[in-house]
Amino acid sequence: MALSTTDDLGCLEKEWGWRVMASEELTPVAALIRSLGEELETGRLITRKAFLQRAAGLGIALPLASTLFAACGSSTKTNSSAAGSATQTLVIASGADALTLDPGASYDGISPCLWMAAYESLLRYEGTSAKVIPQLADFEVSEDGLTYTFRIHPNIKFIDGEVLDAAAVKLNIERQIGTKIGVSYALGNLKKIETPDDMTVVLSLSDSYDGFLSAFAGEITVMMISPKAITDHKGSDWAQSWLRHNMVGSGPYMLESYTQGSKAVFTKNPTYWRGWNGQHADKVVVIYTHNVETEQLQLEQGSVDAALYLSEDGIKSLLSKPGISVTDSPSFDEYYLMLNCDKAPTANPEVRRAIAYGFDYGTYVNTVQGGLGAVQARGPIPPGLAGYNPNVQQYSYDPKKAKELLAAAGYPNGGLTLKLAYEAEFKWKGTMATLFQSNMRDLGIDVSIHQEANLNWLSDRAKADAAYPWWFYPLLNTAGDYLYSQFASTAQGTAGSNGTYYTNKTFDSLLTKAAACPVQSTRDKYYAQAQEILVRDCPALFVMFRNQRIPLRSNVKGFVFNGMSEGTFNFYDMYKA
Repeated sequence: MALSTTDDLGCLEKEWGWRVMASEELTPVAALIRSLGEELETGRLITRKAFLQRAAGLGIALPLASTLFAACGSSTKTNSSAAGSATQTLVIASGADALTLDPGASYDGISPCLWMAAYESLLRYEGTSAKVIPQLADFEVSEDGLTYTFRIHPNIKFIDGEVLDAAAVKLNIERQIGTKIGVSYALGNLKKIETPDDMTVVLSLSDSYDGFLSAFAGEITVMMISPKAITDHKGSDWAQSWLRHNMVGSGPYMLESYTQGSKAVFTKNPTYWRGWNGQHADKVVVIYTHNVETEQLQLEQGSVDAALYLSEDGIKSLLSKPGISVTDSPSFDEYYLMLNCDKAPTANPEVRRAIAYGFDYGTYVNTVQGGLGAVQARGPIPPGLAGYNPNVQQYSYDPKKAKELLAAAGYPNGGLTLKLAYEAEFKWKGTMATLFQSNMRDLGIDVSIHQEANLNWLSDRAKADAAYPWWFYPLLNTAGDYLYSQFASTAQGTAGSNGTYYTNKTFDSLLTKAAACPVQSTRDKYYAQAQEILVRDCPALFVMFRNQRIPLRSNVKGFVFNGMSEGTFNFYDMYKA
């Protein structure tokens, strides 16, 4: 890029109050400043060593570089100080890209981080728990579980000035059902939406459903979008095309700019209904690094405030790093390795069971995940959630038994081939894939590993094209969400998260009975039976449970992790001390 001495000197003086005395030194200095533009704009920190190394690479003498760093340090310190500063920016780094800005329209696990800044749902989860409490509305549920009444809080507006009222809520529910994506599966029993007055919505169900209320809380849920934005851009897809790149919510922050694959910048919503008293970040920036090593380095240097989806080794190395805190929060996480139930050879349940006995769970949990508090999973549901079955079968590493099962299935000498695909941005999936490949080789099974971009991988999953490492946390606060959305025959492909294409009518029937049962103890019995069938059929390897470990700079305050909203942040409550 060609640099104009006069223009760039003026820019430096105007934007940062820096004066460069010798014009012949200006070109490398301006290049340095431009290379630091994002740090300076957002108030992120850069270490003196990193600054001087970058300056030296541009041919800037040490004395001048030191002077510039002093000026830079002063500037960023002002930007990133705690309450009372002109601007405080919270920067989150994520290795993988968000797929859409449309709230609740994807299961990718990355996009919700952006949704939670700009949008809100009627309800939310309390603190670290799975208890549903009011957010935009109070609620009542009839004793028979068939009628849900929401009373909307007054004086809530969207950023375009539209009011959140009963008509807006009704339209958003109709949109969620009409798109047939997100939690639309949880609204299948909804038979009538009534608005008896401007601030009341009454929902009537044909059958009770234990996960219905939580369809209005969490991160992939019925979030409230401006009714004007929906109607103005509705088209034939319920405004999905337009909302993929635009955000019109009632949340604490509003989208200032978005460059897909690069970053999203949010600023305070000046009319936010909770107000801005107390300590809050003025801006939220989410950047996409596409490289977890780069992401970790940015966190260590202080140029980002939190980092998502780092590798196991990366997280371990940060546990004792000065200036960094790593959460150790109870979660509802479960990690799986999903198998293709639709195509040979893993369409055969005997082959799937052989594979389950052929995986070295101990090495993965105790060595790969060592030091991070992981334990081997028992079945598809984590402890701590109602419906967990502590007595369901747990597969163990037994290569001899695995070979016997392969022989019984018609493969006495192995000779099978499998494709395994995962998103390159998720480092932990690579370590699981590599161990799986090695273990299967011992059984005579050749596993080819394919790293793919997130969007390509989602397409492969929908086609039941490969086995894949998988991480799941519930969208609804019920055991049925793990079982239904991942393994029900009606949740296959894009209709849910069943990328294994597993089908079992008895299993489906038990889920239906459990979901409609108002008595928790009876419901849990149905779920326990369903889990036994699922583990026997083995559409997946149930690998581990683990607490959530999120590294943040130690000066970041107010973050509360909730296992129902992973990969997201309670931005409104967060600030830097």
